[in-house]
Amino acid sequence: MMKTNLRICTIILIALFTCTLSATAQEDRYTPAMKNAIELMDQAANPAEFTECANRFERIASAEKNRWMPYYYASYSLVVMSFDESDGGKKDQILDRAQELLDKAMDLEPEESEIHVLQAFLYPSRIMVDPMGRGMTYIEKMFTTLETAKSLNPDNPRIYFLEGINKLNLPPSMGGGADIAKPILEEALYKFEVFANEDPLWPRWGEEPTREELDKLQ
Repeated sequence: MMKTNLRICTIILIALFTCTLSATAQEDRYTPAMKNAIELMDQAANPAEFTECANRFERIASAEKNRWMPYYYASYSLVVMSFDESDGGKKDQILDRAQELLDKAMDLEPEESEIHVLQAFLYPSRIMVDPMGRGMTYIEKMFTTLETAKSLNPDNPRIYFLEGINKLNLPPSMGGGADIAKPILEEALYKFEVFANEDPLWPRWGEEPTREELDKLQ
């Protein structure tokens, strides 16, 4: 009986060790793959390159179905690409796919501030398809979504970056203008400078354009 129990324990230990090695190997593949894809995304300059980045992140997501970041970055790549698309129909198609990917990230991590910020970042591109018809609806959605993001993490600098940029582009009659936007952008810059996250894959976008806009307002 003792030998049988020993044999069973040995089998269990081997199985656990094998699972640990497998998980470690998967983790080791995930981080370099994501870093490489993020680096390519940061260098992307045209629709074909952004599409390739989105496809790379989707491939990672298909292998890492329980992680929100691959879906997030795939969606982000498409949202950024959409701003340069002049055809409204094509822009909506790009954004439809970006929304599908973002929804998957949201399902995995609904309390993550960064995902709500990206949702708010998607809405202005929707507005550009039909400013008169969509403007009020999506502006309201955008600021409501930013408030949700702020409630989840008030230290997220991208919240204030988007809020400031959008206030800057609204007329004073709608609560916008340079005087309103400048202090928000200054707060964004301060939060960028003090923001810290040890995850090497964490979103970093927004600081450079915040500085650029503040320089214009000096």
